[in-house]
This record gives sequence, C-alpha cells and structure tokens, in this order.
Amino acid sequence: MRSILGLLCVLPVTIAAFAQTPVSDLKAEYRDGQVFLTWKEAGVPEGTTFNVYLSAEPIAADNLREAKRVCQWILPHSAEDWWLDPYAFGRGPKSDPKTGKKPVYTPRGFLIREGGERLDPKSGLHVHTVAPDETGERYYAVTTFLNGKEDTALAPGANSLTRPVNQRVEPVRPIWQQELPAALKAGAGDGKPCMLNLHAKGNRRATKYLMFGDATHAWREGVPFKFDVSVSATRVDLYPSNTMYTGRPFKRARDGRNRNKIAIFCFWYGCSDRMFEQELIPEGTPTNYSERRLLTIISWAKKHLGIDPNRVYCHGGSMGGCGGMSFAFRHPEIFAAINAHVPIVAYNEGDPARGRKLGWHSNTYRLVGFCGPLSLKCSDGVTLKDRLDSRLFARSHPGDLPFLVIANGRNDASIPWHNNPDFYRALQEMRHGCMIAWNDGSHPETRKKLPPEFKRWTGFERLSRFALNKSYPAFSNCSKNGDPGNGDSTDGDVVGYMNLGLNWKDVKDTPRRYETTVFWELDPKELPLSVDVTPRRIQAFKLKPGDKCAAVNMDASGKEVQRVTLTADAHGLVTFPGFHVTSAKGNRLVLTQ
Repeated sequence: MRSILGLLCVLPVTIAAFAQTPVSDLKAEYRDGQVFLTWKEAGVPEGTTFNVYLSAEPIAADNLREAKRVCQWILPHSAEDWWLDPYAFGRGPKSDPKTGKKPVYTPRGFLIREGGERLDPKSGLHVHTVAPDETGERYYAVTTFLNGKEDTALAPGANSLTRPVNQRVEPVRPIWQQELPAALKAGAGDGKPCMLNLHAKGNRRATKYLMFGDATHAWREGVPFKFDVSVSATRVDLYPSNTMYTGRPFKRARDGRNRNKIAIFCFWYGCSDRMFEQELIPEGTPTNYSERRLLTIISWAKKHLGIDPNRVYCHGGSMGGCGGMSFAFRHPEIFAAINAHVPIVAYNEGDPARGRKLGWHSNTYRLVGFCGPLSLKCSDGVTLKDRLDSRLFARSHPGDLPFLVIANGRNDASIPWHNNPDFYRALQEMRHGCMIAWNDGSHPETRKKLPPEFKRWTGFERLSRFALNKSYPAFSNCSKNGDPGNGDSTDGDVVGYMNLGLNWKDVKDTPRRYETTVFWELDPKELPLSVDVTPRRIQAFKLKPGDKCAAVNMDASGKEVQRVTLTADAHGLVTFPGFHVTSAKGNRLVLTQ
C-alpha cells in the first residue's frame, strides 16, 4: 500500500520571497515508510548546508521553532548519486596510458523510483524515514545554513509545503537500480542458506539495490547505502558495500584511500557521530553505523527473500575479515559460522619497544581518523578499544558463538601478529568452536601458504554444515595443536594449526542421550591423539548447572576406551577432557543422563 502526494498546487509568491531562499519547487512523495523530498537549487553560496523540518501544521517563519528538525548538514546538489562517481572514494580511475589523462566524469542523479528517471544531479534530495510519532498528515520545509546562521525565510510552495504528506510507519524497501523486471521477487531465496560477503578495502561498487538510512545508519539521516544480491540454485549471496559518505573531503584520513574523499571505508564498524564536523571527531561518539546497515540488509533478506535464518554465514578477508570479527562473530543469534581471513582481532598501540620486526606495531590508524581515539566511549557504552577486542569478547561470552575459521600471517605488516596468539588461546580456554591456522606469510602471502586441508574449511561446503538449530562438537586443547608463541613473530611455531585434522559425523541429540563420532581426517600415522570435546548448540540434550551425565568413549569396534562422569558448569556445558581418538575410523562419544 502506498500513497503519493506531489505539490500540484503552488501558491503565488512574490519575487522578493523567492530571493530569500535558494530552494524552490519543494516536493514530497511518500512510499514504503519513507518520505522523498526533492527541490530545485539556485544561487547557493559556497559553504551552504540545508536543514529539513517536519510539522503537523503548515510551516512558516512564525512557527518554525515549534517544528521538528529532522536533519541538518545536507549539502548542495544532494540529488547526485556519488556512488557512481569514481573519484568519490578509493583510488579513483587510472590515467589513460596513451594520454596520461584521467576520464572525465559526468554527474548523474539518484534513481529513487524503480524503472524511473534519475534526478537532476544539481538539485536537492532528502529521504526521511517515518518515526512512530510522525504518522498521519505532515508538512515539510527546507532552510539554509551558512556561516553559523540559519536563514529562516520560508516561501510557501518554494521551500515549504502547502499540502501535507500522508505518511506512516512501514517496512523500508530497497530500491532496485537496474533495468526492470530483474529485481528479486519475494521468496526468491526461500529456505536457502545465505552468505554475507564482506569485501576488503577497495570499496566494492554495489549497483543493484539502494537504501536511504534513518538516523541510526549514519551521522545524519538520509545517507544512502548500497548492496548487491545473487541467488543461485543452492544459496543466496549478499554483497554490501562498506562506504560511508562524509559530505566534505575527509581531511583526517590516516589511510591514503580515504584521504580527501567524500566517501570512506570504515572497516565495517562505523564512524563518529560528529563526522560532518571533522574537527570535533575526537570529542564525538564512535558509532557502529556500518554494523547497523548490515543488520538491516540481513533482516531484509530474511523477510523479503525468505533465506533460512538458521543458515547464515559470513566470509571476509583483510578489512572484510576485520568485519567478520567485529560484527559477525558478535552476533551468534544470526551467524552459524564465519571465515575471517587475516583479520584484526584487536585494535591497540602494540609495543613500540618491540616494534614492527616482532609484529608488535600499532594498528590504531585504521580507526582513529574517522572514529576518534580508541579511549572514547562508543555507542555501546564501553571504550571503542574494548568494544572491538575479540579477545575480551570471547572470554566474556561462554555461550555458543559462530564457529570460526581464522588464518593469520606472522609477517603481516598490515595486521599486527601480537594480538593473535592470545585470541587463539581465548577460543581454546572458552571451548568455542574454531579452526585456526598461521604461517610466516605476509598479508597477501598467507592464503597461498595454507594447505588444501585447511582451505577446505574456508569454503561454503564446510561452513554450511553448521546451523543455529544443529549441534556440533567443539574441540580444544588437542595434543596435535601448534604453539603460536608469546606474541613475538619469532616465538612459537612458525607454521601451526589448532584443531586441523579433527572432524565429526553422525550427531544424535536427544533429551536423554547425545552421540557423535570424532575422527582424524589427516595421516592416520599421527594417531592416537587426545582432545577436549564440548558439545555446542545443544538442541535437546539440555543440562542444568550441576547436572551430571555419564560419558563414554567407544572405538570403532564398540570397545569402551574411556568412561567418566561429567558435571555441567554454570552455563550448562560439559566437556569430555582428553578424549582419545585411536583409529582412522574414529571414536564414538556417548553422553547419557
């Protein structure tokens, strides 16, 4: 259901009234929970920004103070789709090898109606998401702000609506950006698993879907974000773009790809709420805007495409791996498994005395430019440093987390090594499901040096065996695990793994009995081995803290190898310590109440 109200009736105004404001021909159109405001601009002085007001009454100069300001810091020519401008973010286009010149870009406006015409890129656009207390007929007005002063001159029909918009709260729908009728229909991914693909720092140019965010999605409301979707016979893939519009060229960038750009990548976390006032970023609040956008996209995929909510996964490398750790790893209610390749697991200054040679260099420059100091309280109420420390998160969350596949390189100049060993140990201490690898690779070399048996775990086939409604055994303290050392890139095993080679099959999860076969899928000559086994994501075999159960280890012939009595901890978890795997056919773990 939708309604459209344009300004078909414009009251006569004097030339003097129009001269008071560079905004004219303000129009409003409601659809899908949002109001699309467009206007023409003329004679806008440099440095001008626009404010948008909302009221239940027609807005004039005498009642502007009573109106609700829903947005500020809107720049001239806001109808231009900056996503299409190759100079707006990233490295920009390359020069022609023959002429040495870079291509000329012709601005294009946003496409705000599927199958419609693009807006005039020299005009204005603001998209307001309707709040619960804003339903019904509402009026809008646009004012200008320059040199610290607001021009409150209002001309009915020019920069103030003369007819109201009938608006309501409804689910916001992304806008298809390509030719019709190619938009994905409702239910296109019915019951299929979904992979969230987080790109590295290259600002993926998503082209299929456009959404205009509300005030929770960016430093001001109405900032757009884009994403792509593909649906195959077996799965749905989401490809969001991690690009944050800054409005003005970003001067505080510590990274060359962000410097002086109007749109920056922000490591899948977010940015300061003072982004437009760049000099005030050190005093602002780091806010997880990017993560909220991802939650919005995933929610849309569940509701519109019908993906299986129990089989959602995340894959990312480099900056994408960082997002896998800071976002997906922290949402066990959404993600069944994650592959995070060469990610940052914690942001800090490291140890300058040990320095880059030993892998103790700082990585704070990744965030401080657009978030401010890591000591600032973030939108979650803790310091940004603690909020993004996966070691702290793993140790403070004994419950089920997404199964994690992670690999890092000791000689990675981009991702300091020193944080990783402690994170690996945190996963083991807390008995979280994981598959870990490290080697002496640099940032681009690490994956090349991984063996095929580990790379298998990074693919969709292995990740998709996990589901939120399906139990699996988590392994820790395996006798075959490597030693990652003390944080120095020269300490511990140069190449090592944790849990690689361990696998399981035939999980049976009933109220009174739990079973699975644990086996070794590498060289059988390495057997026997021992490993702690903790059933995770239990669906039926529920234990209360203090409950006891009998635990038996039987070999492939049915012979009993071990028998112990286990007591559920404060979280209802039980762990079979030192479970022996004695043959290539595996050993059967049986728990009974």
